[in-house]
Amino acid sequence: MSEFPHVTADTADLRPQLNALLGDGVVSAVLFSSDGLPLAGTDGLGRDEMERSCAAFAGIASLQDAFADCCRTTPENLLMRYQIMDFTRYTVLLFAAGRNSGLGVAVEGDSISPNVQLTLSKALKLIKALGPFLAARDRQFPTRV
Repeated sequence: MSEFPHVTADTADLRPQLNALLGDGVVSAVLFSSDGLPLAGTDGLGRDEMERSCAAFAGIASLQDAFADCCRTTPENLLMRYQIMDFTRYTVLLFAAGRNSGLGVAVEGDSISPNVQLTLSKALKLIKALGPFLAARDRQFPTRV
């Protein structure tokens, strides 16, 4: 029997996949763990910027538990898919990207701009493509073959 290491979002370089989101108004993107730690970011983001952004995104994502009361349901019935935060000249998108991770994307333009609509579609496709890497983060032990 030999052990093969699992390639996960923690061990793979996912910067190229995130960089594919750049353009069409996308300023930056970060992939983060549910505890706010950075997993990957687009080129041009410094470590401090990534850490602050990831912590903020994780904090916002954690609000789903608080909103369950407002919706008169339980947190299990209120799982976030994505959130749109519309600022004056930028839109920030927050996606659930796996059980214990998320994707944050900053886009130039308001929430109804073509840039944001295109980015929503591209980000959802990216999350689907990264599914195996993100799901592997939950594994505790390597599989023996």
